[in-house]
Amino acid sequence: MAGRSQLKLAVLVTPSVLLMLGAAGLVGGVPKSLLILVGVIFLGWSAVFWGLNRRTARSAGRQISQLILAWIATTGLLLGGVYYVDRAGWLWFQLTGYDVTLAEELADRVDLSVAEFTDRHPFFSVDSQDSTRLVLRKGEYDVDETIVVPRGSSLTIEPGAVLRFRAGRSLISYSPILARGTETEPILFTAQQPWLKWGVIGIVQAGQSIFEHVQFEHGRQAWVNNVEFFGGLSLIETDVEIAHSQFLNAFGKDAVYVRQGQVLIRDNLFQETYKDCLDLDGGAGEISHNQFINCGDEGIDLSQNDQVRVFDNKILDPRGGRMSADTHLEEIKSLNTLGYSGDEEGSP
Repeated sequence: MAGRSQLKLAVLVTPSVLLMLGAAGLVGGVPKSLLILVGVIFLGWSAVFWGLNRRTARSAGRQISQLILAWIATTGLLLGGVYYVDRAGWLWFQLTGYDVTLAEELADRVDLSVAEFTDRHPFFSVDSQDSTRLVLRKGEYDVDETIVVPRGSSLTIEPGAVLRFRAGRSLISYSPILARGTETEPILFTAQQPWLKWGVIGIVQAGQSIFEHVQFEHGRQAWVNNVEFFGGLSLIETDVEIAHSQFLNAFGKDAVYVRQGQVLIRDNLFQETYKDCLDLDGGAGEISHNQFINCGDEGIDLSQNDQVRVFDNKILDPRGGRMSADTHLEEIKSLNTLGYSGDEEGSP
């Protein structure tokens, strides 16, 4: 008799909980991925719980309470563990549908002296001929915390340097970055674990930065010192030249994001990004001879684009090539090649 009662209780409780989850999605707007996750956890716990309590004499109310508490605890432990391990928030986003960027407040590092900076990060050195010039020599480096390059200096990254970032960690500079790799010795920015995305290279209100023969992969986004860095390479009110570089497997809003800067972006490959490949928000300059392949949203997203020349780019994706601009969109499209992915003929 007890077993039959347990079966009736299970048949009553399980559909009721699943119906409530469905209602939360329809009425409350809870993301589908989160509902699927908690639903699967509930079904798993239900199978275990009712199997272990086939012949219990406990009241129905007590059994239901124990099941719900076990379900909530398991869900909380899983999501809490993911939130702790994945500071970049990509796994969290996949599991819950909520795109969360953890904020870092590191304002006390913005005005460090060069000596204080190198004491804190000893794998950087100071140019013997220029005491304001920081240098990162050729080699491989694990970046386990977000690095802030202070104002009043510059950072030169030598060819062959490889920076592997821990999940969610970034390099934020308030001074120009000169990252000039070569064809045979590119500079690489990547993740320590590809399934745990890192943050960004972000430059804020600095002089002109240069990125040549660099490769970005597995980056995401960041929020540091109340500034949102939407791209794996983000430039805020900063001029930049980007050439002969690759931006691959980007998982933030953009692969490259520039806000109010003078740009020269030429002969680069952008491929497999979650949303936009290149987002230019204001500013001026030239975007030319790049390939944009399988961007999740636009290949090129332009705002306030009257001062930007965009030509001879190839944009390929499953929808026939997408780009957006505040003005002159059709004219800009006519100066570029839009098509379906699979038509590419190699990297620039």
